Amino acid sequence: MRIPISIHHSELEEEYCYYDDWEKSVVCADYEARYEYSVDEVELDYADLEDIVNEYFDDIIDIILKDKLLTKLLLKRLHKNISSITDEKISKR
Repeated sequence: MRIPISIHHSELEEEYCYYDDWEKSVVCADYEARYEYSVDEVELDYADLEDIVNEYFDDIIDIILKDKLLTKLLLKRLHKNISSITDEKISKR
């Protein structure tokens, strides 16, 4: 996974800047790069995951349905959730 990194020049430390003889001052440019990270190195919070699911919902469903183990796990979770919803409705009566 390639992650774009952008740091505004005002946030850079001096080691990323240089002294310009013509301007007679230290010059810092914005830092722009793309780094390669593995999935294990990336930390996502819940909001990030929701954004990913919303953006790639159809692809995620296709991946789950193509894998028998993932499909079985999904059906198991759905059955558990349906059972808990049904139990809640019965207990409210």
